[in-house]
Amino acid sequence: MMTASQQQALVSLLQDGDAVTVDLVKGKLIEGGHARLPEYIELLQVAEGPAQENLNDVIRQIEASKTLGDISRGLAKLRTLGQLEELCWEFARTEQPGFKGGPYERQLDQWAAGAGKLILSGATTREKIGCLVRYLHREQGLAGASNDYYHPRNAYLPWVMEFRNGLPITLTLIYMLVGLRLNIPVEGIAAPGHFLARLNGILFDPYHGGRIISDAEWEMIASEVPQNQRSLLVKACTPQQMMHRLLINLRNCYVKRNDSEHRLMVDHYLAVLQR
Repeated sequence: MMTASQQQALVSLLQDGDAVTVDLVKGKLIEGGHARLPEYIELLQVAEGPAQENLNDVIRQIEASKTLGDISRGLAKLRTLGQLEELCWEFARTEQPGFKGGPYERQLDQWAAGAGKLILSGATTREKIGCLVRYLHREQGLAGASNDYYHPRNAYLPWVMEFRNGLPITLTLIYMLVGLRLNIPVEGIAAPGHFLARLNGILFDPYHGGRIISDAEWEMIASEVPQNQRSLLVKACTPQQMMHRLLINLRNCYVKRNDSEHRLMVDHYLAVLQR
């Protein structure tokens, strides 16, 4: 830990040093890594003005670097729906340093408890879907993002839960995670240009209010895919495939907004996932 005199000297350099000196000091602090964060956060208490801004930048860069590493490791070992959920909280930290997924995990627990109360013993598959839709769509207001569809928040699970609007895949993911907690195996199906949920062979559409997809409608959807690829269409997405599609959606959001910095970040994650 730094002494009081060392703290004052460091703050002085970050406060009044020339640009080259400030960059050198910041670089050395960043090299200290995540283990030194408590010291830097303590240092914020005695800093002000430019020194405080520079320290905050150091802290943000260290947290971003750790988050990048955590996500890369998480992508490399992604196998289960539970791990996919954890990665969604990690992704939120790239946008909001210090983000904690705990409150949102508890929100999903509460939603599962609320939906579970509606499902009677011996309920049919259609009745289970109806209960999930009644609770998540009608009572909690989860619906498709019809305005500003390509806003990045529609691709981040916590903000979909917060604003109650999302993309087809993020809304389907919520149904899957609530189902996971209720031992109801909701699956994700990558339809052409859309994303659907499925339970025991029955397809439904969380983006459009959870409506059931009829056999005739599914035939029409499937007709957009070459005959020799239709067997792939009916397979449930794996967690890796869902993450890949989530990242592609997020990338499209950033492309639409001409945000090259965030697009490059997503490109890095796609590369890690495809190794």
